[in-house]
Amino acid sequence: MIKVGILALAILSVLNPVISTSAEAAPARAKSRTTPRSAQKNAQALKVARTESAVTSVMPFSGRIVSAIEVEGLKRVEKEAVTSKVGSKLGQPLSADQVRSDIQALFAMGYFDDITVQADESGEGQVKLIYVLRERPVISEIDFDGNERIGTSDLKEVIKVKEWSILDINKVKEDVALIQKHYEDKGFYLAKVTYAIKPMPAKTAGQNDEVQLVYKVNDYDKVQVKKITFLNNRKFGDEELKGVFQETKEGNLLSIITSSGSFRDASFKQDLQRLTYWYLDHGYLKFKYENPVVTVSEDKKSLFISVYVEEGEQYKIGTTDFSGDLLFSKEELQSDLSLTQDKVFGITARNLDIQKLTERYQDLGYAFVNVIPKMNFHEDTKVVDMEYAFEKGSLAYFGEINVLGNTKTHDKVIRRELRIHEGELYSGTKLRISKENVERLGYFAPGEVIFNTVTPKGKNDVVNVDITVKERSTGTITLGAGYGSQNGFFFTGTVSEINFLGRGQTISLSAQYAANASQQSLNLGFTDPYAFDTLWSMGGDIYRTSYSIQDKYTTRKVGFDVRLGYPIADYVYGYITYKLEGLQALDPQSAQALYFVPLDSGLLSSVIWSVIRDKRNNRFETTNGNYQSAIFETAGFGGDKSFLKLTLNNRYYKNLIGDLVFRTSAEVGAMKQLGDRPIAPSEQFYLGGPNNMKGFQPFLLGPSILLPNGRKLPVGGTAEAYWLFELEHPLIKEAGLKFVTFFDIGNVWADLPGWAQFDFRPDAGFGIRWFSPIGPLRFEWGFPLAPRQGEDKMVFQFYIGPPF
Repeated sequence: MIKVGILALAILSVLNPVISTSAEAAPARAKSRTTPRSAQKNAQALKVARTESAVTSVMPFSGRIVSAIEVEGLKRVEKEAVTSKVGSKLGQPLSADQVRSDIQALFAMGYFDDITVQADESGEGQVKLIYVLRERPVISEIDFDGNERIGTSDLKEVIKVKEWSILDINKVKEDVALIQKHYEDKGFYLAKVTYAIKPMPAKTAGQNDEVQLVYKVNDYDKVQVKKITFLNNRKFGDEELKGVFQETKEGNLLSIITSSGSFRDASFKQDLQRLTYWYLDHGYLKFKYENPVVTVSEDKKSLFISVYVEEGEQYKIGTTDFSGDLLFSKEELQSDLSLTQDKVFGITARNLDIQKLTERYQDLGYAFVNVIPKMNFHEDTKVVDMEYAFEKGSLAYFGEINVLGNTKTHDKVIRRELRIHEGELYSGTKLRISKENVERLGYFAPGEVIFNTVTPKGKNDVVNVDITVKERSTGTITLGAGYGSQNGFFFTGTVSEINFLGRGQTISLSAQYAANASQQSLNLGFTDPYAFDTLWSMGGDIYRTSYSIQDKYTTRKVGFDVRLGYPIADYVYGYITYKLEGLQALDPQSAQALYFVPLDSGLLSSVIWSVIRDKRNNRFETTNGNYQSAIFETAGFGGDKSFLKLTLNNRYYKNLIGDLVFRTSAEVGAMKQLGDRPIAPSEQFYLGGPNNMKGFQPFLLGPSILLPNGRKLPVGGTAEAYWLFELEHPLIKEAGLKFVTFFDIGNVWADLPGWAQFDFRPDAGFGIRWFSPIGPLRFEWGFPLAPRQGEDKMVFQFYIGPPF
């Protein structure tokens, strides 16, 4: 009998007590003879050499018929899994090349350390092959060592290797990289992660096939960015450029509770891309930066970042031309552009221009149009000429429209927001509007409404649309208690669902009680935006409230309203609402208040006509878009009160830089008495409080009577105007904590004054907002800029509810 042995070692570490390998290529040490990479190359070379030697030894048996194939040494791996990788077959001639391929295929499985191939002469002209395999050890225990900053349970969720899996060094190295990245994301930029493999004590004599895998961590302290310096920047100052960075910020006193000051390599690279984009948006087309220099302090707690920039010169737009497949006149195409001659170049504006031009062609059905911007630079005048070349492609039609990911929301709730339909000519504008409409519903997680267009194989004129959504929780049950500057201690509870039974209907029940203000409210509301599967919306409310107006009296109101709505145009709805309520004025708290009680008491029957245009990107946490409303109330359809009331409102929202949001709201209102009865004070305009003029106490801005105790008694007015401005930025983004600064200006007048009699009152302030599970909690401090007698110099407002 002749035996030929082949020994290949895939892992050397199992034979040693402890061998550690760094996750990153560490600097070579003076006493080290080989690096991990060179050791890996040596092992690979040894395996190749022995394999070739064995193949040479097998060659004398080449051509003999393989009579049997046996596999020995298996404990965990199934025999069928091995034989399926072996290319040598029974009844076929033995091939040395095939044996070589067999060895390579078995090692590629990743399950074996050693492989021995034996060739036994089994008879005249025949040979038996025996594959003797030594399996890699199994990982019976996974531990972490040195992880003082991040808990073991947290790290175990990061790694992919599990206990009782077969040891695979490549997968272990992948886990080391994942742990390293996890530490960097937490701000431990200098953390170093290695691994060690230790043999476990043999359970039986001669058996040692289990190992312990230990991830070793040296996590140091969290590194904080101490200073960011820009070099060679002449057009913009350091502070302005630091503001472009969204993730990489210098540490400050709030770094303990915020993520400011943390350094993450991936986030820093994104900030450098934002810096480049920002310069391009300001016309600096030749901007570039050198590799930033990041240095660590001696105590390994602070980072210093230096970024050398070459700004170049600012370019303006020269001539604009169009070429290629022109389906419109150049004048029509020119009208779509915002970047025109003599304007400073901006990459954002250029991309929006390309989108407009693309949609113009797509709206004709050319789904695959390609608009290529060509730029011709004039270095002497710092002007760039633009040419847009069109490749229109072929006409296409919408094919299948599929909705995916909606486990609760009915398909029709999504489809009724679409402006595209199967079989109609492709339209880029309708596709974009459809996506915006679905996002605006608020039923799906931000950024998780995805419209994918797919061309079926063999159908170049058809575009299928796959709409993938990720639903979020749309129902809330909240109970809360707190303290308000006006109401004192209060309790509140709400049960609401904005996607009732997945049908897109809204139903809510809310209640509130505040002892100091004698405030009690109970409201049940329902809205169906597509009643009976039509374009009509239908809804109503039943309510009962009581509220104490400061130093005046208590009002008790019971009533209901019903409303109908219909779309007038894109984003525009018209509504008609009928309201019937009875109001009692009780418990006058001053002699002056006695005058208002009979005016307020009685029955109100009115019809409210309203037109609303809503282009906000999200109805609940708006960062972009606008909103307009015109509301005209006509009271006197029966009841005791008769008047006309008109209110106009305009809101604008803009995401400025990063997460910095600017918002503004302007409102004017006027009302007119009908008949002999004066307008009820409860129906008149009042300003002051958390929802408008935040530097004044609720209701106290406008006409009032100064009481003997020095306090003001508000009497309301028949005309109002105010303008609110806000800047809002996250403090702790993950927790929904935000900081806001504001400026308000406005007033209320007893009668509509002439232009010269307008007396606008300003205030300013700041606040903290927490978008908590029970709703937006707002803590705001307002300061009237010119306080008058009876007015506080500082007003604290607390409120549960979103800003305008």
